[in-house]
Amino acid sequence: MKDKQPITKPLFSIGDLVKVRGFGLVLAPYEIEIGIISKGPYSFKSLESYHELVYFEWWCYDIIIGNSLVTMMPENFLLKVLRNESIN
Repeated sequence: MKDKQPITKPLFSIGDLVKVRGFGLVLAPYEIEIGIISKGPYSFKSLESYHELVYFEWWCYDIIIGNSLVTMMPENFLLKVLRNESIN
């Protein structure tokens, strides 16, 4: 596998509040859906074929959920939690 620059840009950065969704809930240690990005983004690359025909790449993050650290959580399983900081 050749070392190339990632094609897409990451969606999250350290300190972002995120909601875990879909299959990511299976990776989380508790039924808590909210976490904080503690490390990342880093690119995970994988070849899924003997002849290098199928190439996968996605951004991963380490996330603190409750009192546990979940490593290599794919970006596809995360949603950004937006905060409404306006005062009414």
